[in-house]
Amino acid sequence: MPGKIDNKKVEIKFGGDLHEIDVELLVESLVSYSSVTQEVAAYVAPGSNVNIKIRAPKEGSFILQLDLIAQKISSLFTRENITLAAEIVTIVAGLYGLKKWLGINGKPETIKQKGENYIEITSDKGSITIDQRIFNIYQGSINTRENLRKTFARLKEEKEITDFSILDSDKGVEVFYVDSSDFVNMASEADEIEQEKQKLIRENQELSIFKVVFKENYKWEFYYQGNKIYASIDDKEFFDKIEKGEIAFRSGDRLIVNMEIGQVFNEAANTFVNDSYYIIKVVQHIPRPGVEQKNLDFEDRA
Repeated sequence: MPGKIDNKKVEIKFGGDLHEIDVELLVESLVSYSSVTQEVAAYVAPGSNVNIKIRAPKEGSFILQLDLIAQKISSLFTRENITLAAEIVTIVAGLYGLKKWLGINGKPETIKQKGENYIEITSDKGSITIDQRIFNIYQGSINTRENLRKTFARLKEEKEITDFSILDSDKGVEVFYVDSSDFVNMASEADEIEQEKQKLIRENQELSIFKVVFKENYKWEFYYQGNKIYASIDDKEFFDKIEKGEIAFRSGDRLIVNMEIGQVFNEAANTFVNDSYYIIKVVQHIPRPGVEQKNLDFEDRA
């Protein structure tokens, strides 16, 4: 079955009173942008083909018009109103935006799942919510991070360039903009998400109780996503209900919880792996089927 071809017009702008631009800077910037785009295409639609063609530049600020031509097999289409090319442009712009945010705000302190499709990243200076795909590509691809950094490693040396932006020409919408004052931050290697340790916040996670331990500083045993884990619980309201005899447990009961997962980076696998679990809030206790205890909701679930 023939593939469907999508086309998207994009503008790359080097702001300033420019009539010419260093050829190495131009080539490196375009190669970096192209590499990031190819990484996104491979993630969004494995096996797709993406070609980028350059149109003639305009007068004034150095503006390049690009035709992004994307082709994927038709069986991969799930929503006809969203094209592959549009998805790629949006995610690429999101990656540049994430790089900018990290350059300004530094390494994140927590990374929290928001619903099924979004990630909230928080540092001591603020927070940002991004598409899950942007996070996955940025965290999982060293090549993407390096190409984002390379663009601004050269730009920070070019004093006549006042800004850098990406425009969705079809919509007439600027999807990314950065002032020259942030070029240095965006060229830095010190702002990466990837680090030795990180914390993820997962809300409304289901745990199956395996062993209850009421001794102080001892961890309960659960099954979580098919794996046995050990987790401490810091929820006074939950323990108050236990003290009052309002809750009884047996193996196989389930808890719906908000949980902090500590992760460490495994260099051999080139990924983060779960290392510790900490229950912040017990949202619901669900007795094992056959037990006459009423389900207890401690708060409205998000």
